[in-house]
Amino acid sequence: MRSSTFICAALSLSLFVLFPSILRAEQESRQSPLGLNLSHVVDYSSEMPFVDVFMHSRRWISQAVGKRWGTGPELELTEQGWIRRLQPGQYATALMCWAGGNPQGRYICLYQGKGEIDFKGVRVVRRSPGRIELEVAQDGRIMLNLLKTDPNDPVRDIHVIMPGFEDKWQKDPFYPHFVNRCRQFRVIRFMDWMETNGSEIREWSQRPRPTDSSQARKGVSLEYMIALCNKLEADPWFCMPHLASDDYIRQFALMTKEKLGPDRKIYLEHSNEVWNGQFPQAQYAARRGRELKLSNNAFQAQLFYHSKRSVEIFKIWEDVFGGTGRLVRVLGSQSANPWVSEQVMTFNNAWKQADAIAIAPYFGGQLGRPNRASQTVKMSLDQIFRECRKSIAENRKKIEAVVAMADKAHLQVISYEGGQHLVGAGPAQNNEALTKLFISANRDPRMKQLYLEDLASWKAAGGKLFTVFSSVAHPSKYGSWGMLETEHQETNTAPKYQAITEFIRKNRAWWKE
Repeated sequence: MRSSTFICAALSLSLFVLFPSILRAEQESRQSPLGLNLSHVVDYSSEMPFVDVFMHSRRWISQAVGKRWGTGPELELTEQGWIRRLQPGQYATALMCWAGGNPQGRYICLYQGKGEIDFKGVRVVRRSPGRIELEVAQDGRIMLNLLKTDPNDPVRDIHVIMPGFEDKWQKDPFYPHFVNRCRQFRVIRFMDWMETNGSEIREWSQRPRPTDSSQARKGVSLEYMIALCNKLEADPWFCMPHLASDDYIRQFALMTKEKLGPDRKIYLEHSNEVWNGQFPQAQYAARRGRELKLSNNAFQAQLFYHSKRSVEIFKIWEDVFGGTGRLVRVLGSQSANPWVSEQVMTFNNAWKQADAIAIAPYFGGQLGRPNRASQTVKMSLDQIFRECRKSIAENRKKIEAVVAMADKAHLQVISYEGGQHLVGAGPAQNNEALTKLFISANRDPRMKQLYLEDLASWKAAGGKLFTVFSSVAHPSKYGSWGMLETEHQETNTAPKYQAITEFIRKNRAWWKE
């Protein structure tokens, strides 16, 4: 297990700690018109939330000496994810910082137990029992190999600490550069930290814990999400797993009430994009909607189940919190089709039990559709930006339609995600020329003005909180979602980040909760 000192100190971060920094965070986050989606905590993410990079590490990969990569026998793991024993000829690999984004310098590997650890891709400087010093290059990938472990005292509690944090990580687990970047956002949406899409969590006993060997293997623990929001003085946005039992929802709410600062609001959403048939949660909702005979129309039944389960979740949280004063009850919907919002709001008068309807007003998505890809790749960047402006104008009409419906129901219209959507869909995803064009557009300085126009259009249409998707991510054929490509990217090369920070600076407190 991770040390009790670490757990008590790191996870007791609250609004009562470090008063001057909290005042600064209060000024920055509470006056912000924007929220932020954080990226997945995984080894191949270029976002670095934790100073212990082993917390970002991939599931152990079983290896066999002399055999192909990853073809070792099944590993025997503890409940926390540590290796109990290795078979003859077997070793295990953990990958960290596989996308770069991490700082260079002297890293410290700490561990408990007896065994042998080796590293690839970095230089081992010094060894002593339970402690290894490593020299890591800028954006250097780290590969840890567990070669031997004593079954009577197995290697466990492995930490790989960034330079300069050996004496600090047990008191504060978060990387300051990450924290300072997040301070300017009012709300932190944890959809990807919770591994919401396709989550298999049903019961509270299955939840990620701070004592897990890595926070990248089942998602990030609630304790860390709460600690981050307390540190930032930002409001959390939680996406409740679609399979979660009522007891899971209640226990989640109880821990939030116990640990989250009393001035924080909580945004609540049933899963993520339950309207979107590509996700398991949408398929589950469609099946449950049909089983419950909520509608003869299959898609409508799917939406109605989302409304039904959302209200059930809201009521559990209301019971725990003794009312709705701190809750922002969010009904998730689709931006491209205002009819979806109407169905979600009106089923059994769900709007009476909610505070907001959330959509994702992305622009430019039409350019990556398979039937347009061959035409799009022939476009200049000037033409790409013109098409994106048309998309923003079309979005405006749809946003206004949802706002008109929501106003009648006394609901705010907020965004759960938003920004550019230049990515190949379906078979177009593998079109290298299309991917290259879209990445160039995202890096072009003119993207800053496009984002400013999009945010201004959202505001003028009556939208409220806008939640950016997403924080930090490398561009690829899967999209250029990050406002930054790496944790330490120079901001003068990041037009989306420039636009977002400028909009925040010029639009503080333009709406009141």
